[in-house]
Parts: sequence; structure tokens; C-alpha cells
Amino acid sequence: MTDTESLQPAKTEPAGLLNTAVNILTAPGQAFIELRQRPKKLFPLALVMISSMVVMFWYFSIVDFDWFIDDSLSAADLSEAQLEVRREAMLSMSQTTFRMFGVLGGVIGILLISVLQAGYLSLVSALIGDKFKFSHWFSLIAWTGLPYLLAVIGMAVTIVLSPNGQLSAYDLNPLTLANLGVQSSNASVMTILNALNLTLIWSLLLVVMAYKQWLQSSLFKALGVVLAPYLLILGVWAYFAFT
Repeated sequence: MTDTESLQPAKTEPAGLLNTAVNILTAPGQAFIELRQRPKKLFPLALVMISSMVVMFWYFSIVDFDWFIDDSLSAADLSEAQLEVRREAMLSMSQTTFRMFGVLGGVIGILLISVLQAGYLSLVSALIGDKFKFSHWFSLIAWTGLPYLLAVIGMAVTIVLSPNGQLSAYDLNPLTLANLGVQSSNASVMTILNALNLTLIWSLLLVVMAYKQWLQSSLFKALGVVLAPYLLILGVWAYFAFT
């Protein structure tokens, strides 16, 4: 038996899906014990993906399509001629097509990011021999994604408060750093601020907490392992943004 295994709590009774969902938001330590013993993943993943599909379908159903295209192109650094060509190309696709891309793109993105996160943590586990497999990490990533439901609620409220349909995709999620007031004159930095949101930060902190608990590691090590890919991506992005 490894030191890590010997420090883990004794086998507990199944907590149930709903209790685990509540615990991941209110008592994550208890949820992590449950996930280590029973790494289920379908329920949280389905909940996040279905809620994302619903809110994106709603958004692309109510948005003023012509206004949406103009707004999408407004930030592009293109000449008038290039803008017109791009606008004609976007208008050649129907609003239904954009709705399909928005719905499916969001779901595929969630699944792909979850797989990549779990794959990375599985690779780290294989290198250090901590006995945790892809199933454990994928389950953890799926459950720690539940804070995203708060962003979905925020998006639904934003849609309701925009009855004229003139709602930018950048303004849809009220929990992004940009929409919370963090601004920059640099377009690349604004792209990062529009991508980062409070629920993503919450989810990452939950993964850090779980890593620390499961492996009995230091907080510094847990932060380093979990956040390394994100810091690398942000570092590369920042390099090109300021050069």
C-alpha cells in the first residue's frame, strides 16, 4: 500500500448523485471522497451539456441576426472591402445554421476540454505513479464543471433582459471578467478577459482542492500541476498580445 492510499478515508456509503452535486458546491471535501471511491461522470456531464445546449439555442433563436453579424464583425481589424466580403459570407448562412453551430460547438467544446483536462492529469498520474486513472480524473472534471450552471442561469437572465435581441455574444455571460468590469485597451487581452469567468476559476480551484486531498500534496504542488497548462496558454497568449 502506498503512502497516498494509506492516508485516504475508509470506504463510505454512496452519497447519491444529487447529494454529490450539492456537496461539490457547498462541501467539496465530502464530494471528493465520494468521487475517489465511485468516479461517476455521466450525470454532471449531461447536466452541463444539456443546459449549455438549451441556453445557446435560446440565444441564437432570439438574437437580431443582422445586428449579430455587424456586432461580430465590429471588432475585426479588416478593411471596408474585407468586412463586406465577410458580412456577405455570414449572411449566406441562415440563423438556423448559426444556431446549430452555437449549440453543437458549445457541447463539443465542453466535452473536448474535459477530455483534455482529464488526459493531462492522467498523464501526470502515470508519470508519478499515484494510481489514479483517466476515469477518476474525467469524473472529477465533470463534477467540478457544475459551477458552470450558475453562468447558464446568468445567461438566461441576460437573454430575458434583452427583449430586442440586440445582445452581443461577448455580453451573454455576465460572469466573465470583462463583464465584471475588468477592461483593457489591448484587443488580445480583452479576448482573454472575455474568455475567463468566475465559474471557470471556481471549477479550477475545486480541481486544485481535489488534487491536494486525493494525493495529500502541498497546496503549491496542487496549484502547479493543475494550473500549469492554463498558465502556459496564458503566457503564450500574453506574449503575442504585447509583442
